[in-house]
Amino acid sequence: MNALTLAKEIADEITGWRRDLHRIPEIGLNLPKTAAYVTARLDEMGISYQLFERHSGIVVLLGKPTGKTIALRADMDALPIKELVESDFKSENEYMHACGHDAHTAMLLGVAKILKAHEDELNGQVKLLFQPAEEGPGGAAPMIEDGVLENPKVDAILALHCDRTPGMGYQNGDMLVKYGNITAADDQIDIRIFGKGGHGAQPHLCVDPVAVAALVINNLQYIISREVKPGKAAVITLATVQAGRGAENIIPDEVYIRGTVRNSDMETRAFVFQRIDEILKGTCMAMRADYELKFDYGYPPVFNEQSMTDGMIATAKNLLGDDKVKLYTEQAMGGEDAGFFYQKVPGCFFRLYNPAPFVDGEIYPGHNARFVLDDSILYEGTALLAQGAVDFLNR
Repeated sequence: MNALTLAKEIADEITGWRRDLHRIPEIGLNLPKTAAYVTARLDEMGISYQLFERHSGIVVLLGKPTGKTIALRADMDALPIKELVESDFKSENEYMHACGHDAHTAMLLGVAKILKAHEDELNGQVKLLFQPAEEGPGGAAPMIEDGVLENPKVDAILALHCDRTPGMGYQNGDMLVKYGNITAADDQIDIRIFGKGGHGAQPHLCVDPVAVAALVINNLQYIISREVKPGKAAVITLATVQAGRGAENIIPDEVYIRGTVRNSDMETRAFVFQRIDEILKGTCMAMRADYELKFDYGYPPVFNEQSMTDGMIATAKNLLGDDKVKLYTEQAMGGEDAGFFYQKVPGCFFRLYNPAPFVDGEIYPGHNARFVLDDSILYEGTALLAQGAVDFLNR
């Protein structure tokens, strides 16, 4: 079985599926139109599937109940963004596929079609995981709780994401891959600082939470610059600060701060969380203020296991040629809830480079209303997933 040849034969179908999905974006755990579209295509292929009560996840099992089992995962959800791209498959609602999840879903449908036609040749089983809510609140964890990695037990996992990293000399259709952590632990923090409000002309009678918040915001950044080991990636971004109601002479009673914390690995994550708590406590104590701190634990890093990554690189080079496989080392700080799957089973998460320009000629980043991708090469992603699964089962 040569997955690239087979995927080229259905390239137009894959592009069509992606554009159909692009018209009907949905967000969160429940994606009724998206799930109905996916299951309708699976019905046309004669493929059975499993559905779930509390979310729109879909699981397909193909192959023979002997040997190993590998999972292939695609996320299906969109973003709460109003699309500014004009096309004949523009979003029909207030949401938008601005991160490529429609393409991921279409590519996995292509895998389903190819592997169903060659099911007798599979030396084991392949589970296709169509997952909701990657953009939040997270669909991987509830799918794991619902047993998608069991019966049969999954031995390994593959997934991909569309990529548009600028300035690296990549060409559309390149496969990008990295060893080790490829995304960051993605968590949020909520801080409330409580002071004692009063007149702006009498600060000595008050405990000014705005002044305390300024110190807290500044002091927390020293964790990154002075305490995290150089070479370890970590980010603290405090993106929301709310205090007062617009008056110029009223010291408020409290300040609310919300932000995101990104860490390259779980050890760094634990250290950074500890120091946030200690610095907040010490700063507030010194300034006679009180505080509340809440950690909103998000997604763990996605970790590419060495042997799985070695195998996927070999598959990609055989399929696309050495010059189309790009190994990179830069630590990305984006979050990806596939990390929950990769905590449970070894895997490889790779990228398909396929940006396209907006009408002004600029390539906009993901999560932007002007996001455009090149869907003419999605068949390559289908081929990589399908061949990667077959090669794993045969190793």
